[in-house]
Amino acid sequence: MTAAFEHERRNPREFPDWEFETLDIGYDVESRSVWMSYKETAPHCYTLKMLLEAVALRESLKELVDSPYGAQWPVRYFVMSSNKPAVFSLGGDLATFAAAVRKRDRDSLRTYAYVCIDVMYGLTSALGLPLVTLAAVRGQCFGGGFEGAMATDFLIAEESAKLGVPEVAFNTFPGMGAVSFLKRRLGVALGEQIIATGAAHTAVKMHELGVVDVLAPDGGLRETTLAWMCEGGEERWLRRRALADLRRSCFPITREELLRVVDLWVDCSFSIGEPDLRHMERLVAAQRRLSGQKTKSA
Repeated sequence: MTAAFEHERRNPREFPDWEFETLDIGYDVESRSVWMSYKETAPHCYTLKMLLEAVALRESLKELVDSPYGAQWPVRYFVMSSNKPAVFSLGGDLATFAAAVRKRDRDSLRTYAYVCIDVMYGLTSALGLPLVTLAAVRGQCFGGGFEGAMATDFLIAEESAKLGVPEVAFNTFPGMGAVSFLKRRLGVALGEQIIATGAAHTAVKMHELGVVDVLAPDGGLRETTLAWMCEGGEERWLRRRALADLRRSCFPITREELLRVVDLWVDCSFSIGEPDLRHMERLVAAQRRLSGQKTKSA
């Protein structure tokens, strides 16, 4: 799938000044970390544009590492974060979901879902690079946003952040990896319980359960994340990378597994009824109000 987007790769010599419409890119010298942050002006949900830019960034980083500029910009960590003050991500593009279901356009929904899986698999496989991935979360982190955060090797969150998968509210289930990621982190029974209730939990609660690895004080997410990455230097980074590689080896999540689940999710999405679609559309309107966009009538 990524081959179709190779033309979107950024020039290694221009790193870290890569420009994206929905993503801010940064580099921290001390921790040797690349930061991919959702722009404050970007949509609160994962539009197809945002997903394709994430794919382009991943492929660009691979080219950077393999280029002569890789020595100039060594990468130990990849951090996924958000520059929005109160939202990490509200997940999938419900407007796209509802429109595809109403039009019975299975191909469009499957295409969107497969690009989501391409991004999720990239995160859970460390982008195919010798680095450690982490999510730095503040504010609301729901649905696909929570799945993306769990796909990384480590999850750091501000204490008041809210995390969860609410898809049960419209009679479907989280199809972009939550089943696999929660099973890996918590086991089958507790993972299914979180999915079945659809409840949002604070980061403090998710830390108690074992989903969140590190808690940050409210307002101190970046400082906590930087301090955590720099702690212990090269030796600690090597241990963390070994732990992440061990987890992938002992509890593998394959692209095929993620695609099987998302195919079931597509089938499930086309079986929901009118009340569920209207609930999705009300959530879309709420998301647009939150981001200051004009609401469109259904």
